Amino acid sequence: MNIHIEQGRVVIDLTQSEFEAFEAMFANLGNNHMVKLEGLDWPTGHAQAGNRFYPIMPMHLCRTIGEACAVEQAGPLDLLSLYPFWKYGFCFSEEMGLKLEFAEIDPHKKANMADEFGMGFAAWAMEEIFHCVAWCDTADALTQWEIEKIGSRLPDFVCLFENGTYGVFEAKGTTTTLGTAKSQTEDGKDQTATIEATSGVISVRCACGIHLNRTGVSTLILRDPPAPAPSKGSGRGSVTEPFEVLLTPDAIIRGAKARRYRENIFGDIITEFRADAKKLDLVRKPFLPDKRHGWLSVE
Repeated sequence: MNIHIEQGRVVIDLTQSEFEAFEAMFANLGNNHMVKLEGLDWPTGHAQAGNRFYPIMPMHLCRTIGEACAVEQAGPLDLLSLYPFWKYGFCFSEEMGLKLEFAEIDPHKKANMADEFGMGFAAWAMEEIFHCVAWCDTADALTQWEIEKIGSRLPDFVCLFENGTYGVFEAKGTTTTLGTAKSQTEDGKDQTATIEATSGVISVRCACGIHLNRTGVSTLILRDPPAPAPSKGSGRGSVTEPFEVLLTPDAIIRGAKARRYRENIFGDIITEFRADAKKLDLVRKPFLPDKRHGWLSVE
């Protein structure tokens, strides 16, 4: 494998066998896999007891993991946000479920993977289930003083809906048991209750947890409403008084565009895989006006 820059794009020269492996990986990433949805309790929805399945394209999930977890990097080539493809791309099979190969890896690697998938699934849910206009890290939409005031209970993401209301999301993930995933997601409800908007309405507060199941279909857990009315106390289940913050549509859209690799001044970003006469282009459109986020395709 040889990686170099050619005419403003990343070019990866492969052997024939390497190219075939990447070709198979991208074919699987373009298939629709199914995830079990559990606990959709929104006022406008219906409670789900794990009997609803939702299609997910792993290509899309790899993108949201990269956008939610990668450190910002300047420049149009931006290899950093593509790391989920190299790290997780070959873990997806042709089967219905998200078959992830993590049974034998070390515990710290499992924990890292679970955290990254948790963040990616939360971003995916904001886009595909809740159809947000734009999303960003909560820290990108607040001032440094507000971040310091909220501290470790800062929820992961805020998003903007078409009707002008806001959403607050907390991401959780585990590779252990479904019970652990549910417990983590319940804890996450406290974090969705830590902020209140001084201008506008927070219409959705969602703790989003993923249980990654290597033997079958993974379970996506969504928990709402948030924890009971805030009260003083200590220990599990207690929450502090919510902190009032100023959320604005402009701040969230600005945060959504803040990552360097999503700035539209660079145009489409292309990584080309090639072996002899064959080639595959991984095309990333950094920011689509109609989607308010980026997109990926293989050509």
